[in-house]
Amino acid sequence: MRDPLGLNERFFAWYYPKLVGASERAGQAETRRRLLAGASGRTLEIGAGSGFNLPHYTEAVTELVVSEPSHHMREHLSERLESDPPPVGRWELVDAGAESLPFDDASFDTVTGGFIMCSIPDPVAALDEIARVLKPGGRYIFLEHVHAGEGTKLGRLQDLIEVPHRYFAAGCHPNRRTGELIERSPLDIERLERGEMPRSMPSVRPTIFGAAVRPAAS
Repeated sequence: MRDPLGLNERFFAWYYPKLVGASERAGQAETRRRLLAGASGRTLEIGAGSGFNLPHYTEAVTELVVSEPSHHMREHLSERLESDPPPVGRWELVDAGAESLPFDDASFDTVTGGFIMCSIPDPVAALDEIARVLKPGGRYIFLEHVHAGEGTKLGRLQDLIEVPHRYFAAGCHPNRRTGELIERSPLDIERLERGEMPRSMPSVRPTIFGAAVRPAAS
């Protein structure tokens, strides 16, 4: 179920690449490149959006399943995948939401996501699904903008503007405590770093990135 608040998805799919492009050129692309160098084997990307992750996969990825629930975003993704395919063994684009992934248990070596948890209506269910489809020892690689911290001026601002922000950013919650959600999920955090999204609005500037692992079967 999509967030009931939010601008028309077609409009969002048009302006989102322009909004994020400045951040990518100012250094965010390098963060993606370093993170996605850790993706290998059969890999699932959740909520691929405009495809900013795609150029950064490597030949270590034998199969890339690119998922996106928005029809309008999938149109952009399909064009990008056809015109400039990622350097992976093979790829596939599918219609899938994060809270109910149409894949077997333990079927992926890697799951990736870039700035997705902010707009998923039920991020707890999404993290449960990520853990379910990962093989034991498989890795979830994440890059997210997050709440600035309890008691901070920016954190209070993020909480205050949550509702209008969701409307103008197609359901994006600027104050998600995503690091805490990952910590409470079935996944074990392997690495978590904090940073800032360059050339971005203050409401989405604080970021976390790193990897979490599905525990090996006992």
